Amino acid sequence: MSRLRIDRSPSVPRLRLLRTYWIVVILCIIGLWPFGGLTISHLIFFGALSMGLYASYSRYILPLIVYFSMILLYWIVVPFLQDRIGVGYYTWRGDVPDFEPMALLFVMTHFLGILAGFQFKRISLSHKEIPELGFSFVGVAFILALLVALMAFVGFDTIILPRVEQEAGEAQNYVILLRNIAKILPAFLVAYFILEADNELKKNARFAIFILLASCLLIVSNPVNTSRFLSLFGLFVVILTYSIKSSRLNVLAWLLAFAPAYAISLLGITSAMRSGIQKIDLTRAFQSLQSLEFSSYSIFLDALKLDSFSQGNYLFSHLFIVVPRAIWPGKAESIGIYTAERSGYVYNNVGLNSFFNSYADYGFFGLFLFSMLFGILAKNLNPASELASFRNRRFMYGVLFTGMTPMFFRGDLSTAMLALYPAILVYEAIRFSTRFRLMSGVR
Repeated sequence: MSRLRIDRSPSVPRLRLLRTYWIVVILCIIGLWPFGGLTISHLIFFGALSMGLYASYSRYILPLIVYFSMILLYWIVVPFLQDRIGVGYYTWRGDVPDFEPMALLFVMTHFLGILAGFQFKRISLSHKEIPELGFSFVGVAFILALLVALMAFVGFDTIILPRVEQEAGEAQNYVILLRNIAKILPAFLVAYFILEADNELKKNARFAIFILLASCLLIVSNPVNTSRFLSLFGLFVVILTYSIKSSRLNVLAWLLAFAPAYAISLLGITSAMRSGIQKIDLTRAFQSLQSLEFSSYSIFLDALKLDSFSQGNYLFSHLFIVVPRAIWPGKAESIGIYTAERSGYVYNNVGLNSFFNSYADYGFFGLFLFSMLFGILAKNLNPASELASFRNRRFMYGVLFTGMTPMFFRGDLSTAMLALYPAILVYEAIRFSTRFRLMSGVR
């Protein structure tokens, strides 16, 4: 029999010590700035970013905590290190470009748009009670069968083999969509288990099911056979659901606070994994600092120098990337590739910040509106302020949105959307399937 859980928002930690830590870190970075080779405009940007970080931690706005942490990583820490070691992405130059006033105007418009979106009143939902159902064996079994069917359709080789051994060439968007669904399924199954395993499930059954689902996640979606951001997204979904479910928000906040430090190694190691676990070493991992993995800062600054984006229609083309080109012949190509080809890069497979699409099409006005939409979503989809239940859409979409923010920042937008749509489909499929049970278990 189903029961009802009252949707009361959990209390969030005050994080006074962590906020003090951030103040110390910010002051230390400002003190070291003259030795970093970075511009005054960049310093002003860092000041605005610091205010955003401090406010996000103060109010525990989880999507913005993650988002601003990614900005700190990619546009502050990484260019500082790249400037020190002399990284260049160009056929004719060996350094990173300067953060000029136009870049400052872009990021300030972006931040102000997020702030404006946050001023909108949080949307209230009429339903305050969440149905609580017993753990669904039949639902989990159905989703696992669906996973096997998807793997068979797209090819087991493209799922299991290391990335360097998978078939090369451009895949159709629908194939990428189905492959991403298969890659994301295990993470949401683990999230379902974390959130609902205590509902009428025996202890021994819990252990066995967890081993099964965790093994599935490890095999199907790992950095060896899966693109780095997609595999880390799945891991992040699991970490978020566990941390919020077990009320470890304080620990989660500290982990995110140190993310810009350890993410350098983590992203480098997971990037090296594309060649197999046996090829991993620190040299290969840190070489990624001069690869396309950390080109976000440079490609953004070079994109601002282009006179125009003649193709246009980048924003909606990437938002609705799943629409086939046969139906939409005018759909724009990758804006990152367009920029790289015109900026003299040694490769063109680069990711340009997702918010640049709105700027390329509609200028600063479009950037402000798109950023404002992001701010509205961040306010309404903060999983830290919701009841942790798989049946609570607001909570799970908050987890999904928070997990996607690194992709939104790193870009490009089409890549993020090709992960977002599968994540939504996966969650809704599991949510629907787990409504059904053959029998009630005994706790």
